Amino acid sequence: MPGRRFRALFPLLLSLATLLAATAPSPAFAAPADAMQSAALSTARFQEQGDLDGGSVEDAIAADDFSGFTMPGMTPDTMTQDVLNDIDAFWAAEFAAQGNDYYAAAIVPVAEVTASSCGDFGPYDNPAAYCPLDDSVYYSVPLSQEIQTTVGDFAWITVLSHEWGHHVQLLLGIDPALSIDRELQADCFSGAYAQRALQQGFLQEGDVTEAMVINILSGDPVEMEETVAGAHGSSDYRVISFMEGYFGGSTACLAQ
Repeated sequence: MPGRRFRALFPLLLSLATLLAATAPSPAFAAPADAMQSAALSTARFQEQGDLDGGSVEDAIAADDFSGFTMPGMTPDTMTQDVLNDIDAFWAAEFAAQGNDYYAAAIVPVAEVTASSCGDFGPYDNPAAYCPLDDSVYYSVPLSQEIQTTVGDFAWITVLSHEWGHHVQLLLGIDPALSIDRELQADCFSGAYAQRALQQGFLQEGDVTEAMVINILSGDPVEMEETVAGAHGSSDYRVISFMEGYFGGSTACLAQ
């Protein structure tokens, strides 16, 4: 997204964020009857978080006085791992509430080109990507730092929880083939984690705005067809899906 479009949208996003101070309790997680069936991993591709396209947003973010995402014991150096642990704990509890089996995805930090079952993943290919063939989330160390600096720490957390959403889809037996519906559902799962973070007192003023901004920046170009392989959804669709999870929890995402 060009920088001028971001600057035009940013005041609107700030206004919207002031409306998000509270949310309803998360509905009980309800998995489909065949949720734990093994998925046929027919597509050896990453489920990618969309590329950041467009200019720098540092000027707009620098004007904010928002404090960062907080979690007991978390430091800047441990944030990614601490948050991934919390995302894992959130989904473990959601599955356990229904008596379903759960296990964590593998996590692979990438500082140089790394081989995976889905092909090579480079540190500047994407901020993060999920490979269903080895059930692993690969994340770029340099791009994670760039997102935190230019957009915010919760923007980066939103990327991580989106990719973890693909792991949840695998456990639920949801078709792993790339599709816009799967990507938007992963955005919704990301919003469901944001709801948990709010309830735990981890979110600070501006965090939900950061989540919306990263979804806007990661939206597909307006000229991209929804049926094209790798489509993730427009900025509007991605923000809407995230907010459905934020307000409705995981049940809302499974109803999509």
